[in-house]
Amino acid sequence: MKLLLGLGFIAVITSACSTSSPSDTSIATPLATTTTAVATTTSAPLMNPPSGEKAITCDSKAVSALYGEKVKLEKCTTTWAYGDTDRDSWNCPDAGCDHTRLFHLENNTWVNTASCQRTLPLTRYSVSCYIPNVGAATLAQLPPSDVACLIWPANTLLKYTAETGCTPSKADIIAQMNGACTGYYDAVEFPVEKCDQGRAVRLMQERLKKAGYNTNVDGYFGPSMAKAVYDFQGSAKLQQTGMIDQATWVALEPNQSSLPGTDVNTDGVVGPNELK
Repeated sequence: MKLLLGLGFIAVITSACSTSSPSDTSIATPLATTTTAVATTTSAPLMNPPSGEKAITCDSKAVSALYGEKVKLEKCTTTWAYGDTDRDSWNCPDAGCDHTRLFHLENNTWVNTASCQRTLPLTRYSVSCYIPNVGAATLAQLPPSDVACLIWPANTLLKYTAETGCTPSKADIIAQMNGACTGYYDAVEFPVEKCDQGRAVRLMQERLKKAGYNTNVDGYFGPSMAKAVYDFQGSAKLQQTGMIDQATWVALEPNQSSLPGTDVNTDGVVGPNELK
């Protein structure tokens, strides 16, 4: 750079002091060029590679002996398990603890790798899991993806299977469709599911009713609507979950422009969050 500036300065002095006419050959000033480094980012993986482990019957007594404290395990594989210690359960409500422990067999000893929120899938470990007395958990503290499907209930919840890659059984689907709602929540995104309420629910109820399926048109997504959606999905050759994902939404209303809203993100779908 110093050399370039020096050459430029010489060119200016030479031009100012020369008595030659403008047609004379002048010294060209080199142009400095710059390059900008472009930063690239990669997303952290949400799951560990599968291991091929199978579910087994939990032996809480044997695990307790190796862990050094009494534990109450709920689901297990050969090297992974989840559950609570006896002391955990003392401080939890009758319905169970909001967070529960992941245990892993390492060097013939069971260790508590992380504690995680029961209602969220393990793919969301960055916000739902923590290492006791340390801080936020990382992927290193979690089981392989196939083990997570086997032992962690939230991973097979229908609304999370798209991100977890788990395949719920038909029994799981039916159980989730038939379960009673303890409250209703505004439907603002896909999937629109049981225990949702609002305009998105009512609009889909109207279309199910028009298609001949038995459901109330009241804006509340209850078990009967879940059954109607499940049956409609079967007729439309869609994945049967009893929830209205984007594919089911479009199948129920192919003419998206007829919905009261605006396709803000221009994806061809007027989704629940784009209704007016």
